[in-house]
Amino acid sequence: MLIEVRCGRCGLVFLVCRRCWRGQIYCSEECRAEGMRRNHREAERRYRQTDKGKKAHREGENRRRHRLITGGEKKMDDASSTPSFLWCMGLIVFARLVVMHCRAWFDKTGRCHFCGSLGKVVEVFPRRGYGPVQRE
Repeated sequence: MLIEVRCGRCGLVFLVCRRCWRGQIYCSEECRAEGMRRNHREAERRYRQTDKGKKAHREGENRRRHRLITGGEKKMDDASSTPSFLWCMGLIVFARLVVMHCRAWFDKTGRCHFCGSLGKVVEVFPRRGYGPVQRE
């Protein structure tokens, strides 16, 4: 048995079997990471609007300002990064698109998005019958 889930970030519809079901709302690690960043930014925005958040911001600005006045030198060197080639970036973007479309096709065949097992699509997973039987 499979249930249909819509990704909380990109809107891709995918199927999940009972064995793989863990309450997923994202179709991939990229979507999960972006969704978590979005939720974190929203929580930060709400915090900054509270009195406690305003006070923390004010104190942080005072610390930074004081550091500038005393000539605060850098404590650590900046990490260098190697620039990637443009053709390589295009190839990576193309590969991600191909993988997304392959996953979407795979999901249309009635297979689990994560493990690939075949199944019938249902609205909700039926109860397994744990616990005492309810009698009328």
